Amino acid sequence: MSAAPLPLHQPADTDRHQPRVLDSAWLHHEPQTYEGITVTPYSPVVGGVVQGFHLAPGKDVPPPVQHFLYQSLLKHGFLSFVPGSLAPEDFEQFARLFGSPQFAGNPQAPRVGGETNAIDSASKKTRTNYIWHIDQAYRQRPQKFTALYCVQAPGYGGGTVFSNATAAYALIDPALANYLDTLSVIHNPDQMGLVSMSFGDAERLAQARLDRQPLEVPLVREHPETGAKQLFACELYAQRVLGVPRGVSDSLLSIVFEFLRSPEVCAEYHWRDGAALIWDNRIVQHRGVYNYGGQRRLLHRAVID
Repeated sequence: MSAAPLPLHQPADTDRHQPRVLDSAWLHHEPQTYEGITVTPYSPVVGGVVQGFHLAPGKDVPPPVQHFLYQSLLKHGFLSFVPGSLAPEDFEQFARLFGSPQFAGNPQAPRVGGETNAIDSASKKTRTNYIWHIDQAYRQRPQKFTALYCVQAPGYGGGTVFSNATAAYALIDPALANYLDTLSVIHNPDQMGLVSMSFGDAERLAQARLDRQPLEVPLVREHPETGAKQLFACELYAQRVLGVPRGVSDSLLSIVFEFLRSPEVCAEYHWRDGAALIWDNRIVQHRGVYNYGGQRRLLHRAVID
């Protein structure tokens, strides 16, 4: 049955006629300070800036400080450490403050030492990192965190955009969100050619495909530490929604990606030489922005379980 027409000259019900908006109360965070380290919100919806932290080479960071930083990361989704917080050679030590780094590079993103790899625009020919994704969301157990250290930032452009995928879920009407909770998606690491383009050698490519096969994942997943729900389907990997026709699958994924791209839940991080960044893949999705022309953009990366 169709809805009754709106009577002439009657004002519209603004809550019913307009898209949902975020209840910002649960997203608003005041700056917090512990042992001289201050975490300030980067944007109203995602991210925090850490000032007053300095990683001394070879020296342990006290467990209470590590706990403060860890809890801040869970709260803000990503943390930016201002230039001077750590030296490039101490980047892996920094990553170990949050867990166990595991090498996750490929020929397009080679190892630079220990468990870290480079993302270097001077040599990397693939551009799949400019598509919305959660790092390695095709693994049975994707890593918790990703950390980057900026060795060389472009003079302009080349930022990283983050979407608070928990806030994006909160934008969805509860009835639709409840339906999405029941759905599963096939994540294919080669959906947009990530595997095919990364391995130029036929034998290594064949092995890479065996090691990275399509996987069934929930469209919405729950953060194991906070209980918050995150839109988990990724534009880079999502192949189809299970149990529905192709057209319905495409439409559902389009709806999910529209909420993830909403400016209300996004913030762009602008790189500076010597800055470090770590984010929680169980909260945010991200993508790079390829708008820096022929300038060089060199980052070191560590993925953390």
